[in-house]
Amino acid sequence: VRLEAHTGLAIAAEGAYVAALHTELTPELLREGLGREFVRRVQDLRKQADLEVADRIRLFVASTPDLGGAIRAHRDYIMGETLAVELNAAEPPEGAAQVEAWFDGQWMKVGLLRAE
Repeated sequence: VRLEAHTGLAIAAEGAYVAALHTELTPELLREGLGREFVRRVQDLRKQADLEVADRIRLFVASTPDLGGAIRAHRDYIMGETLAVELNAAEPPEGAAQVEAWFDGQWMKVGLLRAE
């Protein structure tokens, strides 16, 4: 017997056990991935800004349309993970810690301020 994966599946076998996984990336999964990568980059920016772990922040984001859609779709998750009390679709104001980056074909400029 020989195992052969169909298109969109990855398979692995060990002994009598076989596992198959769907490898197709749906638009929903791609948006979730963008949202998670955005959170990672905000967390890096928090560290660069020397914020305390429990500090609340105000976020400002300018981005490509696809990334903006992912951020809107996962707004609650992003705000919870980054301790944001505001998430604004706007250029970061002066004085904000900020970063500009490209990832996964998406552009963003994100800034944060410690919430008072």
